[in-house]
Amino acid sequence: MNLKETRNMEYSKCVNLLAKLIDLDDDTKEKIYKCFQSMGIKNFFMNLESLNLPFEICEKLKNIKSVIEMFDEKGGNA
Repeated sequence: MNLKETRNMEYSKCVNLLAKLIDLDDDTKEKIYKCFQSMGIKNFFMNLESLNLPFEICEKLKNIKSVIEMFDEKGGNA
């Protein structure tokens, strides 16, 4: 398996986890997956407000981003 296939498989896993956490519809899941592919996960979360996602979804994703940042700042030892 090459790097692109591996990366896309991981993006798919991440989108499916997000879908379970915040109840994403299929269209939003696909949009997020395409964003992951084009900009990566880190840039996706850095540019949430410019992605034209539904307000409620964007707010939930911001909360997830805050949790990720909290663990990142503390080296995973929150």
